[in-house]
Amino acid sequence: MKIIFLFLLVITFSSCSRTVERANGVSQPAPQALLPDNPCEVLSSQQVSAITGLEVTSVNRVPSLAKVMVGQRKNREPGPGTICNYGTHSDFGSILIGMPAQLHRHAARYWETRAQYFASFPGAAHRVEGLGMDAWLSGGTTLHVLVRGDEYFTVSTQMYQPRSRELLVNIARAVLNRS
Repeated sequence: MKIIFLFLLVITFSSCSRTVERANGVSQPAPQALLPDNPCEVLSSQQVSAITGLEVTSVNRVPSLAKVMVGQRKNREPGPGTICNYGTHSDFGSILIGMPAQLHRHAARYWETRAQYFASFPGAAHRVEGLGMDAWLSGGTTLHVLVRGDEYFTVSTQMYQPRSRELLVNIARAVLNRS
């Protein structure tokens, strides 16, 4: 298992570059990022409603709790946020799509977070096959998906429900299939 993880880590590090080298030795810019900085541009409220069968009552771009705390400590606004909050009046509560800003998006961080969670909470994390390069569910409410290279995102439900995994996987597939 350690050998497979190290192999995946090496592949990930080698694909982290933002340039692509052609056969003639000339470097070209890497392809355009799949995921925008604004997480609310990933899926519309109508798309989330269609995917989940839930009525989306509001859509807000919000900062992470960590950004809010740093902003309060430094007496400044936390910024536009890296999370899109799709409010529902369902048992799931809000549905959240999160992604770091492209400047801070690194596959190494994805793998580090994954390794730490699996080590810290044995049995609480589960691999999800067939999504992106890698996907895992934490705590039953958050699905982490590595798309390719440095592209990754999370999809969460505010409250756990028996259908949370199915709902999160369906949303993640829609994110992956967007053009």
